[in-house]
Amino acid sequence: MKKKLLILIILLFVIGAFFINRVKIKNYIFELNKPDIPIAQEYIENVQNEPKNEPETAIINQLPSEYNLNVPFTTQAPYVDWNETFKEACEEASSLMVYYYYSNKEFTKDIATNEILKMVEWQNNNWQGHFDLTTYQTKELIEEYFGYEKVEVITNPSIEDIKLHIIEGRPVIIPVAGRELHNPNFKQPGPIYHMLVIKGYTLTHFITNDPGTRMGEDYVYTYDVIMNALHDWNEEDILQGAKNIIVMYPAQDEIPFGHP
Repeated sequence: MKKKLLILIILLFVIGAFFINRVKIKNYIFELNKPDIPIAQEYIENVQNEPKNEPETAIINQLPSEYNLNVPFTTQAPYVDWNETFKEACEEASSLMVYYYYSNKEFTKDIATNEILKMVEWQNNNWQGHFDLTTYQTKELIEEYFGYEKVEVITNPSIEDIKLHIIEGRPVIIPVAGRELHNPNFKQPGPIYHMLVIKGYTLTHFITNDPGTRMGEDYVYTYDVIMNALHDWNEEDILQGAKNIIVMYPAQDEIPFGHP
């Protein structure tokens, strides 16, 4: 009887320890299976920045097997203050990461926090609120707030389309049905709607900067996970949201940040 009781206590202890550390265990397994990340490439000015309506087949056939851009990272809550403002700031954080990649400027937690708050203030002043943004609203925010003249929303992109932008030095901002990402680092069950940056790819995965978690730098998702989760904001049913992506093209004549 005592032996059975001891075994039961040990079993309960093991189950309890597993439950408490389940996210750490998932992350450990994830890291073991994570593909090697290619060396990140710095932004180089004066590359061809004109939008292309359709990628050329010849170019697609020559895509390198892996590629990665050195996009700086921030979470949408840089100091882990997940109040309502930062909880809804994935669009701002994603846009900032791409902006600072093109700008080659220092990007710290202080800077990210201040810039997110400025962008939210701009929306409150100009749009009378801070709320979930569609790709087209995010495009407008980037154009109006950052002063970018070339921002493109692309509908129904292929994996090759996304890769092509990456190798041409352009990170891709994507909207997703957040719970379809199945990211164990999200506060479960995860956000209904989310936005993140694709900065590279390997043979099997997209490399992202996901602002929804402090573990989001160089976070990898399989192609299938990203393409299935890809959905623009739809208030009635996020899974019915259009499959759109956003591409910011480097500004030829840079306008001072925050002063469009």
